[in-house]
Amino acid sequence: MQRAGTVKPLRVGLLLETRASDGYTATLCDWLAENRDLELALVLVLDGAPPGRAGRTRRSAALGGAAPRMPLLLAGVTALERQLLRHYEAHRAHLAVVDVATLAAARGVPVRSLAPRRSAAAAPPDPAPAALPDGAPASISAPELGGLELDLLVCCDGATCDERLAGAARLGAIGIDYRRDRIAGGAPIGFWETYHRTRKTGFAIVRLGRAGEAGQVLVEGAFRTKYSFLLNQAHLFCKAHAQLRRLLSDVAATRKLPAVRDPVPYSGCCLAPPGGLHALRYALKLAGRLGLRGARRILGIRHKWTLSVTRSGWRNAVLWRGVPVAAPDGHFWADPFLRVHAGKIYCFVEDYVYATNRAHISVLDITKSDVKCLGVALREPFHLSFPFLFEYAGHLYMCPETSESNQIRIYKCDEFPLRWSLDSVAIDGISAADSMFFEHRGRWWLLTSIDRAGLNDHCSELCLFHAPDPLGGAWTPHPMNPLYIDTDMGRNAGLIVDEGRIYRAAQRQGFDQYGEGLALYEIIELDETRYAERKVTDIRHDYLQRSLGSHHISSDGNVTVVDFKTHCFAP
Repeated sequence: MQRAGTVKPLRVGLLLETRASDGYTATLCDWLAENRDLELALVLVLDGAPPGRAGRTRRSAALGGAAPRMPLLLAGVTALERQLLRHYEAHRAHLAVVDVATLAAARGVPVRSLAPRRSAAAAPPDPAPAALPDGAPASISAPELGGLELDLLVCCDGATCDERLAGAARLGAIGIDYRRDRIAGGAPIGFWETYHRTRKTGFAIVRLGRAGEAGQVLVEGAFRTKYSFLLNQAHLFCKAHAQLRRLLSDVAATRKLPAVRDPVPYSGCCLAPPGGLHALRYALKLAGRLGLRGARRILGIRHKWTLSVTRSGWRNAVLWRGVPVAAPDGHFWADPFLRVHAGKIYCFVEDYVYATNRAHISVLDITKSDVKCLGVALREPFHLSFPFLFEYAGHLYMCPETSESNQIRIYKCDEFPLRWSLDSVAIDGISAADSMFFEHRGRWWLLTSIDRAGLNDHCSELCLFHAPDPLGGAWTPHPMNPLYIDTDMGRNAGLIVDEGRIYRAAQRQGFDQYGEGLALYEIIELDETRYAERKVTDIRHDYLQRSLGSHHISSDGNVTVVDFKTHCFAP
């Protein structure tokens, strides 16, 4: 019985094409069953076939269609990629087949199959679970669904939904759309992005309506494309389902769906299934990528970040004139933040140690003729980077990236520049990176990049919080969160405040590459309900020889520092 004064959970139904679904749907089922604000009220199966046959259909559907239509060579490459996935713990079960109907029934959730359309409504169904591990679930008609008082229907694993099913739930039906080309049953999801070395791979969460029509977009985003298509697909599915769970939590809190986004023309290619020649080319490309990765590992070739110091403000900086400043052997320096203190210029950096695969925060002294390291400012038993600095109430604070601790931590300067101590935890229980604090119109604002999928990938989702002060821990999420789900804008790369105007630097990721470049955006609207920014400029990296990327900028008005990436031997 619902207790007085409590909010009724959002009643959600899952629509499955077959009883056998994927691990992502099984995770969603478990998450819904354990969430206090949501209630898994029904699992509706369109095809009640036994798990064995349905499982084979499910596996081939994930790879883009019926197995016989896949070129033999591509099928062989796919088998190899399945073995590669075993090296990625988060994706080992990517192609696993799970009998979600039986899983739900074991949790006491009613499981039904959809009965053929009838002219008159039947009596309400028995709410008790009726699915058995070896038997088909009891049937239910579309009109009878209305008696279950569903708030929302979630279509999983490509299940087809029409208006009669969507109309059975108060808010309609939603699902994840990975095929924004409008071509159903085309290429394996994520294949062409990897084939063409596209920088990012996208998805959308849509509100479904009439069969055959594109859904109305509620949420859309894109993540960095991986070097192999099956890995790219697994990464995409994992991140997209994390966004689906976030959306369901938001709907449970607000009791409504987010506003529908305005439709825009699709200007991409028609992504047809790959043929034999495409499969051959992809196999050669993948072999080259794997060979290059293996050679670098054997030879001990690693990425090395280096600083470039330009003696001018950021607006007039001619970056090719910058002086490279490299860390000692066995280290690299990245994420520079400048600080002027007592007339001297200091630079706080991520100091990465190859031997430990971990970084601490060091401080550099920048003079007119030299740059020297003063020592370690902050060290923890976990990785530290991005030492963002800010002032509050006459004291200097640092918020480094501490995602390994699942906290956004704030450290206070006890003695500049090398003595710091933990002051407070801004937000606990969060996987966040590259956080930035600033004051605007009497409130404090926190911009940070979040990973909801547990993949240690903070490159896409940018979120905003606000509070009356930075140390009290009373951070309120902004109603527009997430501001972005995009690898071009979703991760911070520095903050510049110039004559009262606030400029946010954002990283840009490349194909299977972290930190390809960055861009500057001016924040032009910011309050408790709105956020807007405009792009000012891109900052390229190819002005420097051998540079592979750049992902940070800092300026104090007289000196500008960026970082750039090269290769080095680091056995």
